[in-house]
Amino acid sequence: MLSRSVLRGVLVFLASIPRAFGQLPKRVEKCLPYPTLAQEIRDRQPAPTRVSVHAIRVDFDPNSGIPADAQQEISQELRSRVFRVEAESSYLKELADEIAEVTVRGALRDRGYFKVSGTAKLTPLQTEGADVSVLVTISATPGLQYRTGDIRIKSSDSGTPLAISPEILRSLIPLQRGEVFSTERVRFGLEQLTRAYWREGYVDMTPEPETDVDDDRRIIDLVIRIDQQVQYRVGSVDFWGGNAVAREKLMESLPKPGEIFDRTKLDEFFKVNRTMPPDASEHDVKIERQSKTVRILFDLRVCPQQAN
Repeated sequence: MLSRSVLRGVLVFLASIPRAFGQLPKRVEKCLPYPTLAQEIRDRQPAPTRVSVHAIRVDFDPNSGIPADAQQEISQELRSRVFRVEAESSYLKELADEIAEVTVRGALRDRGYFKVSGTAKLTPLQTEGADVSVLVTISATPGLQYRTGDIRIKSSDSGTPLAISPEILRSLIPLQRGEVFSTERVRFGLEQLTRAYWREGYVDMTPEPETDVDDDRRIIDLVIRIDQQVQYRVGSVDFWGGNAVAREKLMESLPKPGEIFDRTKLDEFFKVNRTMPPDASEHDVKIERQSKTVRILFDLRVCPQQAN
């Protein structure tokens, strides 16, 4: 029996490029003698009450058929975490649904149980102030275990060839034919594909995974269609704030005007440069698309007293 579906939930990007500033950077807001509208709105909103949920015990339905190694992984992960959630009336149910989807089904999908269904229930055992200790009861139906079939990389536009060869792209997916199918490995591969295209200036590239599931042979074939979009080069790099020495140092880590816009260099930018304001982050970078070039703008402004 064959079925085709989009592989939902596995496309996770490491970062996204801010298209525009929605408000002033918070360190610039601090310089103003009066609150901004954004500050006033934040100040008027009451802070939500939050609780810390601790899973001190995890029980599994003995009739579920969850493999022992998966039970151990799920139990260890839940008992090692503290869940910080807003204390709304349905917070235990919402957290239970999250645990069922992310932790339980995730662990089983990574073991080839692609069509797993599962539930989780949280029972409060003890409450001390904002700390809630719970029993987690888990039930799941793993279903069939699938292995990996063919994995193919294609252009989403039949008239546009891939900028990177399918063979190179295929090597970035850490799954081989016959291995247990793992959504985690697919997710990692999609991230690798995305970064490979970012290095070549295709910052809007999107991988679109589709699965062909053969229940009779317990095989999953995977087709990843690449929507490449436009390749960008650097048009200009500008700074608001920062001294000349700092700007020169920062430019050493960035693509130069006319070069291909390597998006991955921005990921490392704030890790290797310590001459900027201490609270600067990727949120202080604005990327403006202009035809097939980008303008990179860094907002490094500080309060006057900080600049002295």
